[in-house]
Amino acid sequence: MSIRSEYHPLKNVVVHRPGYEWNLVTVEHNMQEKYLIEDVLFTEDAAADHAEFTSCIQHAVGSDSVVEFVDLLSDILGDREIRSDIVGAISALEGVGIKTHDLMLSDEFTQKELAELMVAGAYKPEDKEHEVYKVLFPPTPNLLFTRDIGMFFNDAVILSHPAKSVRRREGLLARYIFRNHPLFKDIEIIDILDDATKHGLPDNVHLEGGDMIAVDHETLLIGSSERTTDIAIELLTKRLLDEQIVKRIIKVKMPADRATMHLDTVFTIIGEDDCVYYPRFFSEEESSLRCPCFTYELVNGKVKLVHESSPATIFSSLERLGYGFTNRIPCGGDIPHYQTREQWTDGANLFAVLPRVAFIYERNIQTIKAFKDIGYAIVSPKEFLKTDVEFLDKTLITLSGAELSRGRGGARCMTMPFNRKR
Repeated sequence: MSIRSEYHPLKNVVVHRPGYEWNLVTVEHNMQEKYLIEDVLFTEDAAADHAEFTSCIQHAVGSDSVVEFVDLLSDILGDREIRSDIVGAISALEGVGIKTHDLMLSDEFTQKELAELMVAGAYKPEDKEHEVYKVLFPPTPNLLFTRDIGMFFNDAVILSHPAKSVRRREGLLARYIFRNHPLFKDIEIIDILDDATKHGLPDNVHLEGGDMIAVDHETLLIGSSERTTDIAIELLTKRLLDEQIVKRIIKVKMPADRATMHLDTVFTIIGEDDCVYYPRFFSEEESSLRCPCFTYELVNGKVKLVHESSPATIFSSLERLGYGFTNRIPCGGDIPHYQTREQWTDGANLFAVLPRVAFIYERNIQTIKAFKDIGYAIVSPKEFLKTDVEFLDKTLITLSGAELSRGRGGARCMTMPFNRKR
């Protein structure tokens, strides 16, 4: 079980199909601050589109490739001691009373129902016709984007530490899954909070999976962004280099902006020579928007800055390592107006299921045209499900993003791979 790149053939991935937690999101003026979303999904349509997405993944790499987060959580809730620990941790995090604590420990729910409750913060009514849920604590709609709960890299899982409180229950549940589920029994767990506590560092140690991109088994890109702090990157860099899990870390300094909340909203890799990027952050003309990169390696047993990009782009840092990315596909094509629009709708957030076989939302028309111009076949999910995957290359699958994209995340955001073929 290992991840050594963004594009080697996928074997296993964790996803979360949007569920009734989205029905519990309240429409109010501060939705973005409270839930990190600007709109609510039509849950049934979003779930159907997500099911089509996962069916395509299974068609490409096997029926057992897709693992549901709630199923993993349900599995470990069968252990009474683990269940008691999780209920206690949730009760403390959400500030609930003893009655709610005891309800979650009771035999009122099956393991699957309790897992769904822990995600949604509520349980379904007996009167299904009226759909009046019993709310215990806030929902976690962002779990749809499983990428952010951590990252598997080489033979370890790097745990996230969400910057926003609405996502912290996701991180808590993920910790229990990775620590206790037999599927992950041989995985090393990297938790930088251990180092932060040991050194008495401040509380702003925030790290999210969308800011981490595996270039190869030696090189990890990490975005310093709205959601990942410099101190977290410093702690993780030291840990990964000291333990020789990685040879180098490249920190990408990004604007702390909502539109570009993670590194993978402006740059993703889908093949050895193929990547998608948001041109405005890689332009030599718009110097104020450049993202300077800093490469760190272990030199004589100490973490050292060995290279600073000039000009300030990811490409100059990666070219130094032999990565030319001859196929650099611009999000939004060549027109700045469309580049900005399609970056907002995740035109740079692609997920490779096989080398040069990736998913994108169909609404990103100009990005798709740029792929077509370099020889990519453009297919719908229905067309893809009829293909012979053995001979697939240079293929883009266009997902319906009408509902899913309202959550502010693309195909990469909706996946957490934990195993790819080497």
